[in-house]
Amino acid sequence: MRTLILLSALLLILPAFAASKNDEVDYLGLATLLTRDGEYARAEQALANIDPAAAGVDLIAYHTVRGLLALEQQKMAAAVAGFSAALAAGQDDPLVYLYLAQAHFGLEHYRDALAALDSAGDGVVALSGAWLMRAHAHWMLGERQAAMDTLSAAGAQFPGNFSFMRRQVFYLIDAGLNLQAAELGRRYLELADGKSDDYIAIGTALRRAGSIDEALRFLETARLRFADDAGIDKALAQAWLGNGDPLAAAEILASAALHEPALNLEAAELFRRAGHYARALRLNALIADPQAKLKQRIGILIEQRRYDEVAASEAALARAGLLDDQDLRYALAYAWYRIGDHAAAERNLVPLQRPELFRKATELRRLMQECADARWTCA
Repeated sequence: MRTLILLSALLLILPAFAASKNDEVDYLGLATLLTRDGEYARAEQALANIDPAAAGVDLIAYHTVRGLLALEQQKMAAAVAGFSAALAAGQDDPLVYLYLAQAHFGLEHYRDALAALDSAGDGVVALSGAWLMRAHAHWMLGERQAAMDTLSAAGAQFPGNFSFMRRQVFYLIDAGLNLQAAELGRRYLELADGKSDDYIAIGTALRRAGSIDEALRFLETARLRFADDAGIDKALAQAWLGNGDPLAAAEILASAALHEPALNLEAAELFRRAGHYARALRLNALIADPQAKLKQRIGILIEQRRYDEVAASEAALARAGLLDDQDLRYALAYAWYRIGDHAAAERNLVPLQRPELFRKATELRRLMQECADARWTCA
């Protein structure tokens, strides 16, 4: 919306450039054209050649383009100054009040943004973005009912635009009214013929708000409707994980990995967390990245106490350039210790520098010393 409005405002200013009838450079018109074309540095250079105190300068156009240039560069304080000066000089275009509202909004001056929108009056009633800005300004000021009322009024103004209802859903979630949000969300998805992204957004927001059951209902419904959408599978897996069920999450990702092999890594990790090591290793074998594959495999084997296989992986880890990973070094050291090769364990303990691993290495050395002094104490 902003780009289209910006072009409209610039077209209002452009005639000043075309009307130049002398041989001097029309810097104001040039700055206007450069701003329209996204040449912001050059537009600033053109404006720098204008003395606003000089006779004959169109202050309304000058300050308006100054504000637009600042707004496009996200320099919100400068934009406020430019638009305020344009209005003080006599600018009466409602769109400039909308720009001023945007600049105040960007500075989180929500009350000032509302005042600017009020000043714009009926001139911006037909712009959906103005309604959304007003609603969010009220919401950020803690005026929740005003925000919801604004969105309801916007929905009546734009009966075919369901973005206002969508925003209401997220406001309800933000307010902790998750059951109401879920009910309105289902209505929105029915009316708007919701896409998979809508289901994901609402389901994820409900999950993050702690309403796991509602999130699961949303996302399970979405999975039936969009059977091959990996995004829904990922969101649903996160919801099951948040529900304390890593196995259900792993099953979903394993199925999704048939179409998106990159998910094998995460699916294998979830099977590991669920204690299903054989399935974790089967998926691990399908991982394309050799480094990620080896690192994960070592973790699974350690949990299974298959120390011989971990120790035997040292050469493969070296070939893969993974021996700089201190966590893997400690895992190797521990595996060598458990199978009784203390020299190999010490070789892998020497490089450890990270404080928590250094402490673990010290404890492992103590155990190895006890084992050397009294063999019956060995693990």
